[in-house]
Amino acid sequence: MMLVLLLMLANLILMMPISEKILQITTASMSLNPNQSSMMTEITHKMRYLQLAGSMIMYVIMFLFYALLLNIVARLAKEKLFYKKALQLLVGCYLVVAIGDLVNTALLYMRGINVIEHVYDVSLTGMNMLTSIEQVGAPGYVFLSCINPFQLWFVTLLSIGLRIFADLKPLKATVISVLFWLMYQSGGKSLAFRRRL
Repeated sequence: MMLVLLLMLANLILMMPISEKILQITTASMSLNPNQSSMMTEITHKMRYLQLAGSMIMYVIMFLFYALLLNIVARLAKEKLFYKKALQLLVGCYLVVAIGDLVNTALLYMRGINVIEHVYDVSLTGMNMLTSIEQVGAPGYVFLSCINPFQLWFVTLLSIGLRIFADLKPLKATVISVLFWLMYQSGGKSLAFRRRL
């Protein structure tokens, strides 16, 4: 868990300039006067370190909650998966998501921060790159951003882990993994974007 949290912290630190760019875009669209805009930027700048600490606490709570959710899903499927094993499995699988976020951040830097014109421009590894917001709408665009090689890898690892830890049959393990992933994505509602911002 410490390794995953360190990777997530590194990504949050690297995302700070990108978050500031998104803040500038957001404040510019809010029709604030220069004083209000500068005050909002100053407050956000002062709060960023507190936000980092809060994010780390939120991630730990997220792991504990989603491990419980995975435990409940397995029990509903009439399979035994102890909470500790569910937590170990979830954290181990989440490592690839943390790596995926870092890859996405690296791609953002390679493309250039100045190219960002909207909050939806921060996801470069998902299926959203094959379409546009105008075609699928904001919720569809956000969901498509969650379908990327790293999330698919997460589902695959989770399925393999369920087969090992809970002795599930391959089909059942895959169904539970996909259902869990869908709950995990819909529960966060634009979670991928929030993790990056």
